[in-house]
Amino acid sequence: MNAAQQLTDTNLLELQDICVGYGQQIIINNVSLNIGAGEIGCLLGPSGCGKSTLLRAIAGFEPVRNGAIRLSSKNISEPHSTLAPEHRNIGMVFQDVALFPHLSIEKNIAFGIKKLPCAARSERVEQLLDLVGLNDCAQRYPHELSGGQQQRIALARALAPKPKLILLDEPFSGLDAKLRESLVPQVRDILKQEQVSALLVSHDQAEAFAFADKIAVMQKGQIHQWDNAYNSYHRPATKFVASFIGKSKFLAATTLCEHCIHTPLGKLESTTPHGYAPGEKVEVLVRLDDVQHDPAASNFGTVTQKNFHGSYFTYELSLADGTQLLCSTPAHYDYQHDIGDKFNIKLSIEHLVLFSR
Repeated sequence: MNAAQQLTDTNLLELQDICVGYGQQIIINNVSLNIGAGEIGCLLGPSGCGKSTLLRAIAGFEPVRNGAIRLSSKNISEPHSTLAPEHRNIGMVFQDVALFPHLSIEKNIAFGIKKLPCAARSERVEQLLDLVGLNDCAQRYPHELSGGQQQRIALARALAPKPKLILLDEPFSGLDAKLRESLVPQVRDILKQEQVSALLVSHDQAEAFAFADKIAVMQKGQIHQWDNAYNSYHRPATKFVASFIGKSKFLAATTLCEHCIHTPLGKLESTTPHGYAPGEKVEVLVRLDDVQHDPAASNFGTVTQKNFHGSYFTYELSLADGTQLLCSTPAHYDYQHDIGDKFNIKLSIEHLVLFSR
């Protein structure tokens, strides 16, 4: 799916051909995406790809050099005109939570809604404490809460003024893996219950898959694909997306017909046409789970790396021509191998994902 989309009145957030830079350096280059009302998006990519810069531009902390940012069809950023962050009706949740240490949890949440009448303010705070499941923490202070509890309170504070959009800048990265695994779907559920749109910055694929309705895979200030998690994994738009999402390698091949290719490991067939003419030189995407260990197979690779993951091992294999592939086996599997061992394999790929070479 092309990242650029036609702007319509049905989108809450609209970015059209955004460029952001510092001095002579362009950080964000012609980025376009749309987020609908109640939709959750994620900016996913390696460090330095421009994720946080793009988020800051949406928040109003960075001006745009070209293009436009619109919220509910209203221009909030364009060249030489940047609406101040406090006037955008956008909430933010940061990695460091930034709760006020001298204020109680109740007063932290109420901080952004001081203008509400006392009764309405108290009702909103109580509602949000109930929403994030921390009713008994109203009179406690941030240092008395766990990291996960602090993140939920930071989200409640951001939601208090009922913003149109919530921006989350790697809010889970400082938490341990087990807490992050449980907290991510909780925060998603809270946002869905409040029916608020959100945009998350992350470099963690599992986090993005569990949290977002759509994912923008970014590299060097550009969006390669703006799509749901399933399509990003199974129908990558570019070779970068294919290599960044999931554990994978590429195998040189030649197309034989619209359903078949020839590889160093034999012929592969797909039930759907791959879109290339016969005789073209291509690379086929080979995921970790596409490679199976088979002691009876005639094809093999040499183990160059072995990693233990508790319930399974992963192996990096080198073929005769130097091509690298990945494979996994259960930890209790009878056939375990060490570095330098011969590892017999077969490919099992139902859907061919090809790229020109």
